[in-house]
Amino acid sequence: MAGKKSAGEALPTIQRRNLGADVYRILWDRILSRSLNPGQKLSDLRLSEQLGVSRTPVREALHRLVQDGVVRAEPNRGFFVASFSPADVGDIYDVRAALELWSLHSLSNKLNRDELNEQIEAHGRVSVLISAAVSPEDRFNAATRFLEVDMGFHRWLVHQSENRRLISVIEGLWAQTAVFQKAGAHVPGWMETALDQHRMILYLLSQEQQAQAELALEAHIMHMKDRVLADLAPTFDQRPERQ
Repeated sequence: MAGKKSAGEALPTIQRRNLGADVYRILWDRILSRSLNPGQKLSDLRLSEQLGVSRTPVREALHRLVQDGVVRAEPNRGFFVASFSPADVGDIYDVRAALELWSLHSLSNKLNRDELNEQIEAHGRVSVLISAAVSPEDRFNAATRFLEVDMGFHRWLVHQSENRRLISVIEGLWAQTAVFQKAGAHVPGWMETALDQHRMILYLLSQEQQAQAELALEAHIMHMKDRVLADLAPTFDQRPERQ
């Protein structure tokens, strides 16, 4: 019979998408770009209408963002973009320093040498990219690559510990500082300073100077905290406004 499928003929593959993950990424991008501002209410109904999806994946995404610490949920009021005061920022960086230092200290000299060399090469490539950036588009692309290398560096150090609970806690802190890091990437001198400090840490690790590397890592995180507070604090909401 014309048009009839044979029993053994393969059917087209159904493309399944994780709408919750898609919505999560979209909202993350809007928060990082400040299209969604600190203190702003996030209506799951309005967002579902804007994105053309049901409320279920939107709420799934919002709850993930709550776990990341960049959205807060208030009983009987809904979801809001988190606001960070200077004190909040200081606390986040202080806890990050303590946990990342503990992670590095626990490794002793057991870092994977091949991965260490990959980190050194990645930092060299992005440094060249930043130096060669002339146009706004070049600078944007360099900043995007810098953020990837920056996060990759810290994630690599912590994941070497193979401590899943530690990794989970620090991932949440990184999610919160991602907002500041993206903003800072567009402040003159930020990227170059961070890369220089990373490269010093990597050099010390390559020379098996563990104690010095730990001191350099602590100094790096504390310096970044100071830069955030000095360069970005005027843009922070001191307290979220009531909607």
